[in-house]
Amino acid sequence: MHSPFFVIDGHCDTISKLDDIGAIECPNNNHVSISGLYAGRVGIQFFAVWMDPSFTGEYFHMGLQRIDRYQRMLDKYVAYFYPILRFNDVEDALEAGKIGALLTVEGGEVLEGNFSNLEVLYGAGVRLMTLTWNRSNQIAGAAMDTHNRYGLTPFGNQIIKGMNDMGMIVDVSHASEEAFWDVMEVSQQPVIASHSNAKAICPHPRNLNDEQIKAIALKGGVIGINFYPPFLSKRGDAGIADIIRHIEYIGGLAGIDCIAFGSDFDGIESLPQGIEGPQSFPHIIEGLLRLNYSEEDVRKICHNNFLRIMEKILK
Repeated sequence: MHSPFFVIDGHCDTISKLDDIGAIECPNNNHVSISGLYAGRVGIQFFAVWMDPSFTGEYFHMGLQRIDRYQRMLDKYVAYFYPILRFNDVEDALEAGKIGALLTVEGGEVLEGNFSNLEVLYGAGVRLMTLTWNRSNQIAGAAMDTHNRYGLTPFGNQIIKGMNDMGMIVDVSHASEEAFWDVMEVSQQPVIASHSNAKAICPHPRNLNDEQIKAIALKGGVIGINFYPPFLSKRGDAGIADIIRHIEYIGGLAGIDCIAFGSDFDGIESLPQGIEGPQSFPHIIEGLLRLNYSEEDVRKICHNNFLRIMEKILK
């Protein structure tokens, strides 16, 4: 795994698909499989716990059930996965030739408006939280929620400060623009958009405008390029060239140091042409090298930019 181009992927929704934990063994069940991760030289995969906001039960309880499912996957496949809880674990995972697994939560409704639930999630291994999904919640407004436009709530303010103190990464993908700017003001640490693209290339409400991209870069954060075709191209279909177009645009606007990967595998209905899962990362890397990106810059995009964030934030 000490290839110069191992990959850190900042977002997948595979846990939600694992009704049968063994499904991660089968390349045909989901986008993400153990064999696909190894074939794509994925050194670290961020695994998101996602709850559908239309769920009517207790979000927190459901979140813990999903975390339990993730934990059982790690236990069953201990030969392949290594949990990342602090920065030192990264080197240990790579040394052992295992895939580092970092647990994240997508959607702050899991907290049910209770700060102590954040502490429980941290204790359960969660190291990143995406503040919202498509619906606004107790923490912040969501980009896709046209009925509820607002920024960071007072509770959200408390959560950002708590995440900074604990050593959790703050993720603004899905957040409303109002919430985005509030988070930029409140967070003392770099902020990431784990799976978002450039609005100037594809004007989708889930993408980031130029000012947002520059603000993330200025704060030392990163943007994980999302592979969902409607976020990549106005045409509706997309290919590897479109992924690279977003990389080129963001790099030209704000520099290479803020670009990473956030595939959204298993959270999207369709994939770009030429992408079948994590096994396809080498095709993107080859595309960048063909465009004369330096090996150093490709390493930044593949893993070094995320490593910088992890080293700074994970206690």
